[in-house]
Amino acid sequence: MAREIGDVLLDAPTLARRVRDLGGELAETYRGREPLLLAIMKGCVLFLADLVRAWDGPLDIDFVTAKSYRGTKADAIRLSVPVDIGGRVAGRPILVVDDIYDTGATLDAVCKAVERLGAEEVRTVVLLRKRRPEAARPREPDWVGFDIDDRFVVGYGLDHDGRFRNLPYVATLRPERGACGDPPPDSGM
Repeated sequence: MAREIGDVLLDAPTLARRVRDLGGELAETYRGREPLLLAIMKGCVLFLADLVRAWDGPLDIDFVTAKSYRGTKADAIRLSVPVDIGGRVAGRPILVVDDIYDTGATLDAVCKAVERLGAEEVRTVVLLRKRRPEAARPREPDWVGFDIDDRFVVGYGLDHDGRFRNLPYVATLRPERGACGDPPPDSGM
């Protein structure tokens, strides 16, 4: 797997410090309230775990599934919300937690679904936000861990076709290795 990794953009200590700071900031923001953290699975699982461990205060957690990537290419969003979530959302502050903000379409779709369920407020936190100067995105996140260049990244929960989630850092893949470690089709190998 190490042969497939390109540049390490964020190492484990850098991630830990920033997520700990975010947890403290969010706990202070929600002091006196018990928000429902609605995590978009699967990519944010490591971020979510570290975030809630750094959160000093009451909170609740639930999950939705939104898939928008196939390989390294953005695809149509497929959203799966638990049937019984409406009663847990209505009248409560909701914090949507996601791993990466790219086009903004996934975050926007989840927030709109939660708003329709009668949330008191819907705010968002993402680990990574891609810099995309040309893009007018539908909804900017309220909190961002890191801004990164518009590159496909893996690690710390982010995957490529189910691989690399377990890396303790965020990195790119080596372009010469191809997406899954095979030489690219036009490489002549």
